[in-house]
Amino acid sequence: MHSSETAVRLNRAKNLSIGIVLVGANLRAPITSLGPVLPEVQAAMKLSGAEAGMLHALPLLLFAAVSLIAPSVGRRYGLERVLGAAIAAIFLGTLLRSVWLPIGLWIGTVLLSMGIAFGNVLLPSLVKRDFPDRAAGLIGLYAAAMAGVAGVAAGVAVPIASLAFADWRWSLGVWAVLSLITLLTWLPQLRSIRASLPVAVKEVAIVSPWRHPIGWQVSLFFALHSLVFYSIIDWFASYGGTSGVSPKAAGLYLLVYQVVAVATNLGSGSLIQRLPDQRLLGFSCGMCLLVSTIGLLAHPALSLVWLIVGGLGAGVALVTSLSLFALRTRDHHQAGALSSMAQCIGYGGAAAGPLLIGVLRDATGGWTVPLTLLIVASALVIVFATLSGRKRVM
Repeated sequence: MHSSETAVRLNRAKNLSIGIVLVGANLRAPITSLGPVLPEVQAAMKLSGAEAGMLHALPLLLFAAVSLIAPSVGRRYGLERVLGAAIAAIFLGTLLRSVWLPIGLWIGTVLLSMGIAFGNVLLPSLVKRDFPDRAAGLIGLYAAAMAGVAGVAAGVAVPIASLAFADWRWSLGVWAVLSLITLLTWLPQLRSIRASLPVAVKEVAIVSPWRHPIGWQVSLFFALHSLVFYSIIDWFASYGGTSGVSPKAAGLYLLVYQVVAVATNLGSGSLIQRLPDQRLLGFSCGMCLLVSTIGLLAHPALSLVWLIVGGLGAGVALVTSLSLFALRTRDHHQAGALSSMAQCIGYGGAAAGPLLIGVLRDATGGWTVPLTLLIVASALVIVFATLSGRKRVM
């Protein structure tokens, strides 16, 4: 009987691990598939430049806003239920966004972005609850799935839209298939829901990350590396064009940047588990970002080299910062609260970064000041990543 119960638990853990990785795979692809076909969407829907920009920025803004309420929703209804609903929202939103109706485009974007936001916040909490001893490894795995599928989505968007029977709607809508598969895989978790997040109120509210130094250190680490990453993704092609890098080469360089980051995602999780703390990792990823941004400004002819170094830093930074939600907290309630705070501040920074780069570029007419902003942000990553890497909990 005991061996039978053990087998059931192991089987559930295996299925849950697969489900977590699949949920992670859904958390960026619907967003990254839009950028390459945005001109076609803009022309078909007759969107102004401001409307197209808002369509691109809306997900990050919703990530920041919804992050604030996600933990309380998870406590009330249970992590499995809310994550199941989040996947369903991503599925329905992806389909709606592909409908040839302006209202469908906007409602679908809002719906899938809210689903992704709940997944962003609650997935680390679920990992902390059910896999406390190997949280970093599993977070690294789902982060790699998230980044890898995001890169594929961006890479195949234009080829799919160019097919004889297809257009931009197919490029966006095809990712509903992944969401549907994930939803079906997740259904068994809804029948085996563990203690829904509401335990004792005192336990849930022991320490607020908003009032603790660790909360601010982890959050600023997340925000600063996100600011650098999204700014490079959005602006490198424009900067490269002024430095002799062709559009085709710039696209290839950005692909290499993301591939290196994904490969580093895979290795970082197991490395985090072997180290006594994360100070060295935090310092290293910050140094990589600093070398990358200084190199881009000082010697743009070697942009590919600097982006490879930056990809190493970005990959380590993502997995380390996500892992800190579990490593710097006592239980999954605190993990959810820290995840909420860090992702609210972090995606606010991610949305503000590209905007600030554009404003500074227009104001100064050059790239020195915008890239200096990224250099300063990278230097601050070293500071806050090292501070948050110390072995302690809230």
